[in-house]
Amino acid sequence: MAEDWGDIFKNLQMSANEEAIFKGDYEREFVHKQIFAEEFEDIGEDNEDYIENMLKEEEKIAIAGLTNILPLRTLSLPWLLEARRTAIYNIVYIGGCNGVRKITVYTAMIYVDRYLSSVPKKPISPIAKLLAISCLYLACEQFEEYECQISTSNYIGSIMSMKYNIITQFKWIVTFVTPIQFVKYFLSRFCRDLSRKLYAKSITVEIIMSTIGDVRLMSVSAFVVGAAATLLASNSNILTHEMIKDEINALPKKWLIPIDEVCSCYDRLLETNMHRLDIS
Repeated sequence: MAEDWGDIFKNLQMSANEEAIFKGDYEREFVHKQIFAEEFEDIGEDNEDYIENMLKEEEKIAIAGLTNILPLRTLSLPWLLEARRTAIYNIVYIGGCNGVRKITVYTAMIYVDRYLSSVPKKPISPIAKLLAISCLYLACEQFEEYECQISTSNYIGSIMSMKYNIITQFKWIVTFVTPIQFVKYFLSRFCRDLSRKLYAKSITVEIIMSTIGDVRLMSVSAFVVGAAATLLASNSNILTHEMIKDEINALPKKWLIPIDEVCSCYDRLLETNMHRLDIS
């Protein structure tokens, strides 16, 4: 059975919180603030203007040629999967042990996948760990409200050099959209049972985090993954494709939502997350 990197990260994050009581004041304060932010602060907004801005960001990334084509590249370059596995291991373990947020780890994996989608065909497995740490460092700069001191001071020169390489490869675009940023809006539309809302919010993010090990799902648009994950967590019953289509068709038509992709993503997420769902 493939590793559920989302669960692994959550357990490491919880361990970091427990171990923080034995650390210094700074480390303890940082981890506790992170846990509070993770549990109680909403990411994103629940209005249509916000969603349209996120969709424009996704479009800008596509126009810049920074889409995730890793599933296609791995067919002819299988060493990319080894490099990715090394990267995800280091991002999850270093991020979890340092108490960073889920959106930070998810964004770091977006950086890894987009970088591996465009690097030359020469194997980079020997520097996959450095790539992982540099992507995590860059993601921390985007999403960590409090300064995160990742224990990499001995390699800071190499990390800064790799980070510059990554940013250059991305044409200085570092704002990538994640499914987590759509959750607040989709909960406002799909979760009609108010008693289920807190559960649905937590489980939706867990479902999204479970995708970081799946190369195919990580190449699906953030909007689609966010919609499918929220639909799955918001309902106590498994939805048919017709029911999913009804929910999506109630959203603004101008968004041109690929309903078949949402249905396919929903099925895949249901298959891989049955163990965590309160659903029948």
